Amino acid sequence: MVGHSASLLLISAVAGYWVLERASMHKGNLKSIGQFLGGVIILVSLLGVACKVWYAVGCQLGKAGGYCPFMSKMSPAPSK
Repeated sequence: MVGHSASLLLISAVAGYWVLERASMHKGNLKSIGQFLGGVIILVSLLGVACKVWYAVGCQLGKAGGYCPFMSKMSPAPSK
């Protein structure tokens, strides 16, 4: 499952690059906005891939005695 979502995030990074390329052909505000959006798309996509890889590696290590934040039990809510 992690592989499919990481692949989609990498495809969205390519889409962000495409937005950057298209923005470079324009002038003025449209160019600036396109470059900003393309950069944000790429940044968010690559951060997402990094989180997916960290999750996959961290939880695999968690089975062998490492720490996996997604496998820990939630603490009970404080009583009133």
